[in-house]
Amino acid sequence: MLPPSTLTWQDAVKALWLDKVVVIKNHDDWFVRSQKLVLPVPSIVITKDYIMPQLGVNFNRKMVYLRDEYTCQYCGSEFSVDDLTLDHVVPKSLGGKLDWDNVVTACTSCNFMKGADLVTPRKTPAQPNYWEMARKARAHVKFTMKDPAWAEYIGVEYNEKAA
Repeated sequence: MLPPSTLTWQDAVKALWLDKVVVIKNHDDWFVRSQKLVLPVPSIVITKDYIMPQLGVNFNRKMVYLRDEYTCQYCGSEFSVDDLTLDHVVPKSLGGKLDWDNVVTACTSCNFMKGADLVTPRKTPAQPNYWEMARKARAHVKFTMKDPAWAEYIGVEYNEKAA
């Protein structure tokens, strides 16, 4: 089983309007209103057509955090997304690039303390493969599941404190 993809509520409403998804569950108390229309905001949708997964992993903040398992690569502590930053292992001022091999997850305080110094992270950063990221996504569902109804569809127990 692959991890579920997540859409913003705006993308879910747009996909519904374009007849590209089927709504499995709507939010009970959340509606989008226009001058002539009131639509419940979808909570769980499925696409009408199969979308072949891309086996590459896009480089972005969310994927770096997931690769590093929401753990600061300097102090080793796990954090919520709000307390994390991206850090260039080789600082930009020394020619470091913004890519998989030079960026790690760092907590705000470690990133501040490191500054433009060369500090070796706990794990050497590298580009992950698709299957590695799928496994990590399943293990970190608590960071992405916003609605307890998802638990029924992805085979996990919903933990309200983790959400």
